[in-house]
Amino acid sequence: MDSSSRDGDDTTLTGILLLVLGLTVFSLQDVIMKVFSSQMAVQEVIFLRGLVTLIPVSLGLYLSGGRSAFATRRLFLSCLRGAAGFVCFSTFSMALAVLPLADAMPLYYTAPLFVVMFSVPLLGEQAGWRSWLAICAGFLGVVFVAQPGAGGIEPAMILAIVSACAYSAQSLLARLLGPTESALRMTFYSMLTFVALSGAMGLMFGSGWLDRFDHPSAQYMFRAWSVPDLPQTALIVAVGLIAAAGFYCISQAYRLGPANSIAPFEYSSLPVAVLWGWLFWGDIPGSTTITGSALIAGSGLFILHREVVKRRAARRAAAFRRSAEGNCDPLMTAEAKASM
Repeated sequence: MDSSSRDGDDTTLTGILLLVLGLTVFSLQDVIMKVFSSQMAVQEVIFLRGLVTLIPVSLGLYLSGGRSAFATRRLFLSCLRGAAGFVCFSTFSMALAVLPLADAMPLYYTAPLFVVMFSVPLLGEQAGWRSWLAICAGFLGVVFVAQPGAGGIEPAMILAIVSACAYSAQSLLARLLGPTESALRMTFYSMLTFVALSGAMGLMFGSGWLDRFDHPSAQYMFRAWSVPDLPQTALIVAVGLIAAAGFYCISQAYRLGPANSIAPFEYSSLPVAVLWGWLFWGDIPGSTTITGSALIAGSGLFILHREVVKRRAARRAAAFRRSAEGNCDPLMTAEAKASM
């Protein structure tokens, strides 16, 4: 193995470790947001979290390129991505007011299924029958986790699925922004959007005038804003710093390693969520939840595998065309030559 291969393996391993670290850090954020579900209004927590997160993100962005690093020519798309992230985080946090972490996380991880579904009409991408079969298997897993009965489905389950839809929209917008926007700048505009939207929600509902529902998710949404006490302030600062650290680790992970090697480890947070749920609340997932989680994770991993196969085939086809046009293309990769 040559030194370039070893260097590539090292950076991929570092990327995987950073992704697992970032997701573990984010899982602690979920624990804190669940704790807040009986104490504060979710939009107040999001507003204060955004202000805290903006401090290290702004500092990092400034150090990376001065004031010019904040400039973007795609402000609308950046804010639209932030709005999708805001819906994602708000609805998932509201779901945590009711659901154990071990139930909420598998539903959230239906996002790759929605990415494939939405990429077909929105980005013009193609999905084969295998991908559609995997999507059906994933949604069968949702049925296992949600366990709808005669009384219908728990509204918090729907909130977790809405969160997954919003996350998929955020991911698709990141694909559009990726060629021109850095991860740090996208995070900056996302946090600005979080602060603006949660502040607007506070102006509308912060007095608590709509806090008249019995459901815990609705109470979390419409509870009156209040001045945090010292322990709550410490948790808000912690959740803001956790967000900044998590965003950094995950963006660095995908920068250092190829996405097809890194992305499957997204599901490493599922057992971590089960662990936190057991440690803090004594929640133990049942057999149907475990079966549904396996179906959702398996279908997501299969879709990632199909993406890798399609991209390799596209690269080989492009290399073959270059070879046919130039007879001997000096830029042809070793992988392409070996496949001919």
